[in-house]
Amino acid sequence: MSIAKVLEWAKCEWSQPKPSVRRKCFQGSDNMTITMGVVAPGHPAGPHRHSYEQTVVILKGKCDFFVEDEKYTLSGQVEDGGISFMTIPPNALHWIENPYGEPVYNMDIFAPKRTEDREESVPVK
Repeated sequence: MSIAKVLEWAKCEWSQPKPSVRRKCFQGSDNMTITMGVVAPGHPAGPHRHSYEQTVVILKGKCDFFVEDEKYTLSGQVEDGGISFMTIPPNALHWIENPYGEPVYNMDIFAPKRTEDREESVPVK
């Protein structure tokens, strides 16, 4: 029995939790969840809070991320190694907006594991 868990997102279909968001999810260890999202231009603001710490990684594109009363403009170009990171503490009000005309590729890492609304992606056979 292997102790490593592997999921190849390229072999999984996207889910669409909102009209302007596509997502894939990996339920790693007992302590973390990783999601890959694509946020479309014009994505509406959706302020929310949750009890998880969240690390945001912008891999490609540009977006505005709001945490409480602060606005952060983040961008990424993974091919050049130019990615942006941000941490959001538990229970902080936050949201993402994309007013920039191209999709944003956003990876989120949640700790502890977030299972009630993040079902793991399943490879297509």
